[in-house]
Amino acid sequence: MQEHNTLVPEIESNESLPPLQPLNLTDILDGMFSIYRNNFQLFFKISLVYFVIGYVIDKIGIYLVLRNTVDDNLVSLFFTLITSTLLVLLLSLFVVGAILYASSQVFLGKDITVEAALQQSLRRYTPLIGGSLLYVLVITLLFITCIGIPFAIYLFVRWGLYALPIMVEEKPVGASFRRSSELVKGNWWRVCGIMFAIILIYYMISTILSTTFSIIFMLIPGTGQLPTNTTPIQTILFIFAPTPEDIGWLTYFIRTFFALAITSLLLPIASIGSTLLYFDMRIRKEALDLELQVTDNIDQSPTEHNEES
Repeated sequence: MQEHNTLVPEIESNESLPPLQPLNLTDILDGMFSIYRNNFQLFFKISLVYFVIGYVIDKIGIYLVLRNTVDDNLVSLFFTLITSTLLVLLLSLFVVGAILYASSQVFLGKDITVEAALQQSLRRYTPLIGGSLLYVLVITLLFITCIGIPFAIYLFVRWGLYALPIMVEEKPVGASFRRSSELVKGNWWRVCGIMFAIILIYYMISTILSTTFSIIFMLIPGTGQLPTNTTPIQTILFIFAPTPEDIGWLTYFIRTFFALAITSLLLPIASIGSTLLYFDMRIRKEALDLELQVTDNIDQSPTEHNEES
C-alpha cells in the first residue's frame, strides 16, 4: 500500500475533493495527530466547551459534596455524585459528537465551523445519547458475567463505529448499529487491532501527562503536603485526586484547571482516529472514494461549462 504524505491536503471549498484511499494502521495513527495539528483552532474551540462547562460542574459538584459530607447527609451526597457524573458524561458526549462531525468534514476536505459542528451535535444529540446508552448497557451487562465477556468484546468492536452513522449519515439508533456491523463484518480482527491501538495511544498520552502534572504540582511549595502515616490508597488519592480540604480551595482550583485542560486538549484524538477508521471501512467496502470523486466531478461540470461559455 502506498504511504500517504498527508491525509487531508489543504484545499479551497470550490476545488475538487482530495483523492481518498484505503488507510493502513500507520495512516490512521498518524492522521489522528496531523488532522488535529492542521485544524487545531477548530478542535480547540470545540473542546473549550467541554472545559468551561465541565469546570463549572466540577466546582459546584465538589462544593455540594463537601457540604453534604459535613452535614452527614448521605442521600444528598449520593444524589450529588450521581448528578455531577451524569452531567459530565452528557457534556462529553455532546462535545465528542461535534468533534466526530467536524473531523469527518475535515477529512472530506469540506469547510466546517465550530458553530456548525456544535449545531449538528445538538441536532443529533438525542439519537447519540440513545445509541451510547444502548452500547454501554449491553456491553456492561455482558461483561459482568463470565460467560458473556467474549460476546461483550465482540460487540464492543462490531458496534464500535455506531456514533459515526448517527452524526455523519444521520441514521437512527437501530440503523446505526446495523451500519457499524456491516462495515466491520469480515474485518473484525483488523478493526479490533486499530481500535485497541487508538485507545492505547490515547490513554498512554493521558496517563503520562496527568501523572507528570500531578507529581510536579505536588512538589511545588505551598500546594499541600502528604500527611504522615497514610495508607498506599490514601497516598494515591492525595497525589491524583486531592480534595480542597487536603490542599486548600485556591490550590484545588488551579490544579483542577490544568487537569481538566489536559483532558480537553486530548479529547479530539480518539474521536479523529475513530472517524478515520470509519471512512477507511467505507472506502474498502463501498468504494466511497470513487463515489465521492464521481459526485465531485458532476458538481464541477456545470461550473467548467459556464467558464467555457
